[in-house]
Amino acid sequence: MSYNLHSCISDEFNGFDEGQVFRLDSGHVFQQSVHHYHYHYAYRPRVKVFQQGSNLVIEVEGVPEAVPVREVSCVEEGVIVSDFKGYEGQSLFQFENGHVWGQAEYKYSYHYAYRPNAIVIDGMNGLELHVEGMDETVRVRRLR
Repeated sequence: MSYNLHSCISDEFNGFDEGQVFRLDSGHVFQQSVHHYHYHYAYRPRVKVFQQGSNLVIEVEGVPEAVPVREVSCVEEGVIVSDFKGYEGQSLFQFENGHVWGQAEYKYSYHYAYRPNAIVIDGMNGLELHVEGMDETVRVRRLR
């Protein structure tokens, strides 16, 4: 598919980092596909996604360079129904619809949020949970 997509990031943008997930107002979800770090905070910045040679790239308003991404599919989206305390190794994440996802890899990263929005994507590393307010994702598996 040839892209020339203009939209906005649905929430906060904290820059680029490996594996970063970008959810757009257009409904598209992209994941950064190469390691590149650049911190830049913006709330709902405008973006452009387009072909640059053989790469699909995202250009974010206020950031001097575009970064390669790939489009990923959203498997689940919703609200985690309890206090969220980050990734603790074997954490369980229950969504409002009753689906429960469990951590499928060991990763520890503390972040407290009450009933945060979250999405599960079929990303570069398989099924990954991305929680609003966290830059890091974690691999998950559906338990029920």
